[in-house]
Amino acid sequence: MTSTISDYSSAGREVDEIPVSISFDIIRLFSEGLYKSPHKAIEELVSNGYDAGATHVHVLLPDPDDRAEANSSLWVIDDGHGMNAEGFRQLWRVADSPKADAGPYNGRLPIGQFGIGKLAAYVLAWHLVHLSRVDGCFLLTVMDFSSVTSRQADNPDPETVSLRQVDEDTARAILADVADRDPNAWDLLFGVDHVNRSWTVAGLSSFRNLYDQLSAGTLRWVLSTGLPLHSNFRIHLDGQRVPSSKERLPQIASVAIDENVPRIGSIKGEATIYETPLTKGKAAELSRSHGFFIRVRERVINLEDELFGIKQPNHAAWARFALEVRAEGLRDHLLSSREGVRDSVAVRHLRGRLLEIFNECRTAFEDWQRKHTDELDIFTLLSDEPSTYITEPLVRAVQTTLESVGDSFYVTNPKGAAEDDPAAWLVEFREDVESRPFDETVFHRDGHHAAPVRYEADTRMVKINRDHPFVDKLTNGGKNQAPAKLFAATEVLLEGVLQEHGVRVPAVAEVLRDRDRILRIMAGEAPPTAIEAIRLLRIANHDKDTLERATGAAFRVLGFDYEQKGGAQPGADGILIARLGRHGAPTRGIGDYRLVYDAKHSDKPSVPADKVDPASLEDFRDQEGAAFGFFIAHAYAAENDPESKINRKLASKGQQQRFRHLTLLKIAHLERLVRLHLNHGLTLTEIQTMFASCRTVSEIDRWIERTNEAMARNDVPLTILMMTLEDLKDDTKAVPSVKAARMVNPALREFEPERLTSRLAAVRTIIGERWLSVDDSGDVSMHQTGAQILAELERQIGQLDVQSGELDREVE
Repeated sequence: MTSTISDYSSAGREVDEIPVSISFDIIRLFSEGLYKSPHKAIEELVSNGYDAGATHVHVLLPDPDDRAEANSSLWVIDDGHGMNAEGFRQLWRVADSPKADAGPYNGRLPIGQFGIGKLAAYVLAWHLVHLSRVDGCFLLTVMDFSSVTSRQADNPDPETVSLRQVDEDTARAILADVADRDPNAWDLLFGVDHVNRSWTVAGLSSFRNLYDQLSAGTLRWVLSTGLPLHSNFRIHLDGQRVPSSKERLPQIASVAIDENVPRIGSIKGEATIYETPLTKGKAAELSRSHGFFIRVRERVINLEDELFGIKQPNHAAWARFALEVRAEGLRDHLLSSREGVRDSVAVRHLRGRLLEIFNECRTAFEDWQRKHTDELDIFTLLSDEPSTYITEPLVRAVQTTLESVGDSFYVTNPKGAAEDDPAAWLVEFREDVESRPFDETVFHRDGHHAAPVRYEADTRMVKINRDHPFVDKLTNGGKNQAPAKLFAATEVLLEGVLQEHGVRVPAVAEVLRDRDRILRIMAGEAPPTAIEAIRLLRIANHDKDTLERATGAAFRVLGFDYEQKGGAQPGADGILIARLGRHGAPTRGIGDYRLVYDAKHSDKPSVPADKVDPASLEDFRDQEGAAFGFFIAHAYAAENDPESKINRKLASKGQQQRFRHLTLLKIAHLERLVRLHLNHGLTLTEIQTMFASCRTVSEIDRWIERTNEAMARNDVPLTILMMTLEDLKDDTKAVPSVKAARMVNPALREFEPERLTSRLAAVRTIIGERWLSVDDSGDVSMHQTGAQILAELERQIGQLDVQSGELDREVE
């Protein structure tokens, strides 16, 4: 009978009993999506080997036909420094990682900082074994995650894992199937000269549902994009080396190096200049791929000094340049740390020669760039066989999007088409683009607030949003489409060009968001600020157009998308869209919802009942698929009399049941909602409950009072939230989010993620997206420190109070 991992839980002798500092809450949070992809979870296990100074990591996937078997295992094997007893104790201290303060090891800075990556295995499998060899000893732990079922705070006797010492025969038995599946990995573990080696093996079995989503092709792509071009770190997947994705980049020129340098002697190597920068992608988080790599006895002596003491070449070619050379004559010039060299005449000779070689490559780059720039003709954007000055930014934008989880600002992620083999798909895409970058250009309606263009990488289709105000202005109402087509194509290329010039992906998105605001302003539309929305509400009853515009501005501040209707046609004046979660994912059973409204202006003190037509608004609500509709006016006749004509029209009883989705809203209500949001962070879900439960003016009054009191009693501790997010910024492999903040800070757990997200959205409304942005899933981009954001918020609120006071005096 074949043994399983769990069969070895009592092997050897116990040398320690390690408490597992992990709560059920943390495990639950992992299952909710901290690792949504099996590929990212395996990447975390590989990263552990990188942090351990390994030169090789072998990943062995179980046979797809056998992985349901109890003895089927996934192995991650590295030849790093291994783990002794203290290393195993650190392994199971969740959220307490020694890597956070660790310096470089084997020329690398550690990736992990928070001590939670080790639990990536939990989302993949129920059983996890660690077997490590260090100082000639074999140490083993076997973890059964299904045994962790209680909250740490409620359990006086936390779970433990037994640390056991086993002999070599037992270690060989545990890892027996590695010998057949990857002989090179077996040789790394038990080869002829294995006596003095150290290594660690992580083994997973009894797989969970997420593992079914794993694709070997996608995993190979994920691992390849994380590898620097010049590195002493190699990954092997099922016995095959995973090359860095940068090795496939097209080259402009290459210079062979085999010569003698005065006082140094022989130097041998190669310098290469590439068409695209080497400074992009996940690999940059591990190590660099560009610059000088000087090796002495196979070791790079300038890992942290890409310039090797040479003045920064101020040229775009530098990010595309890599030179690797062996210079054994530098041994006499090394510093005692062996990480760098002493300044000397000989070293200066070498630096001068290396700079000359860079300049040769730079000249080749300039010639290449000039040739393709001179060929550029804007009309080739939509024609066959375009210049590579056009195709390369497009390929760059699509590649970056493919390496990420979601879509970029303009480019749709081709994850479906590229799922099986992303690397092969990208090669095929490049070939198609070099023939024709844009297969088709179409106009469609994507909403007033959506981006002006989307590029669907899998079809090479450019989709132009006719609803975008700048596109509408370009087309002159649809009469001339050519300018909009050229604009859309160049916008997509702009995203890739920014990335080529070294702008980080989050910064690219921020630049394009700012550009979108400028385009909207140029088209005559400016996004409302909080004070602008309140000012518009104060004058909203001036005329019907002002009332419609003020209503749209106020709801945009509240977080809604706004689509203006109006005109001479009967029905509503506008549509408001609340987006609750990505792609309409339900929040507490509530998905994205829509509102329609009818603005009622009157020169009289109040709007008469016969001017309010629920039947017309209800029909429009039904046509638009909206959840609710509302009237908005300065005041309504007899609005506080339960038996008044206008209230009986909206009654939720008897024959008027058909109007149970309609509400009477006043301008003053809307201003109070805006202020409530700015002060406390009113959520879209809470606004949904207001429309679901309130029909009349009196009901809205009571709802606002109750909500204000409740939120004031239990307000979000904004300082704690901001500083927790600031700490999370240190994790370079994840975007700070409100879910992660709740996980690491108990003071935030009493607040639902949507409430925290809404509070941050209110902060963004006050200080602007140049300081802070938050999306509907709770991912946060902080463009300043938490302390700076809080200080700016305090300053802006002071100005807001002053301006609001001025508005009050204007009304008086």
